[in-house]
Amino acid sequence: MTRPDPAHLLSAALRAQAGGSPGAAPPPPPPAAPRRRLPVVGVLVFALLLGLLAGTLAGLLTLLYPAG
Repeated sequence: MTRPDPAHLLSAALRAQAGGSPGAAPPPPPPAAPRRRLPVVGVLVFALLLGLLAGTLAGLLTLLYPAG
């Protein structure tokens, strides 16, 4: 029995890899989960109210207890 030519083996392997096999397709990915929106407006309103409260409190403390 003769040994096959390495060039022929390589070209046959590359041809087989490039062509692929018809039944070896990967399954389709599952559908993406619905994206949940971030509560941007609620966070901004909360930050605004918290800032107003902190500013009011700081102003009252400054007026009631002046430095010096």
